[in-house]
Amino acid sequence: MALKPEYKITALKTGTLTVDKAAVTYMSGFDRRIDIPVWSAAVETGGLKILVDTGISDHERWNRELSPCWHEEDETIEAALSMIGWRIRDVDIVINSHLHYDHAENNTRFAGAQFVVSRAEWEYAKDPIPSQRKAYDFSWTDESTTYKDYQLIAVDDFDLLPGIRLIQTPGHSRGHQSILVNTAEGVVCIAGDAACLPESFSSPSAPGVATSIEEGFRSLERIRDTSDRVFMNHDPNIVKYQDSGFLIVPKVGDAPIEGSIESLPPRIIHHHH
Repeated sequence: MALKPEYKITALKTGTLTVDKAAVTYMSGFDRRIDIPVWSAAVETGGLKILVDTGISDHERWNRELSPCWHEEDETIEAALSMIGWRIRDVDIVINSHLHYDHAENNTRFAGAQFVVSRAEWEYAKDPIPSQRKAYDFSWTDESTTYKDYQLIAVDDFDLLPGIRLIQTPGHSRGHQSILVNTAEGVVCIAGDAACLPESFSSPSAPGVATSIEEGFRSLERIRDTSDRVFMNHDPNIVKYQDSGFLIVPKVGDAPIEGSIESLPPRIIHHHH
């Protein structure tokens, strides 16, 4: 897929969550709690500034109501953007992989942006299954950011811009989409929560938090078939402000990535207090 132009992707962190590993790897890791980062992806070419997922805003609320959640000083969306020389108002387009709080809670900060979400996700978010209701319990619209600011994508393989294609990757949520981005290192899939760890591909293992496990497994293969590399929005192997060298999509049966959570014995993973 020879897409032009080439974009640069930079990882921005908006906090950390502690979850049961089984939430991200289906039927595996029930005995383990893991800390996962919350990444947004700043995507840029020729002055065009795109943000994929806007991250967490109210860390204290989610820490209180859902799961352990915290952030460092440079992990508000404003601070993270400023570290790469962007301001909130510079962002032209916001693409949401899906509308869970940890991917969309800062949406309404970007009043000047065009938003892009799948129509299936927009509809599903109004009435999600009971196990996901809490994740949608916030507002991604307000007085300044309304329905009209959202472009709702109702087709698969949607070319948003030259070099940026949206593919439907349901499973984790009904309307989940992933973003294929042409870069100097090949096609990078910004996968949202369609995959969270390298072992998602090597096992393979769909997300445990899901509307459809079957669709989740299919979406993993869709990403594998279309991408050279993958940027997973909770990948613990990404480092802050990383802008190249994202994970080459693992093949089934690949050994765990050295230093990643799945290569560590359970006792090394410390619960954050």
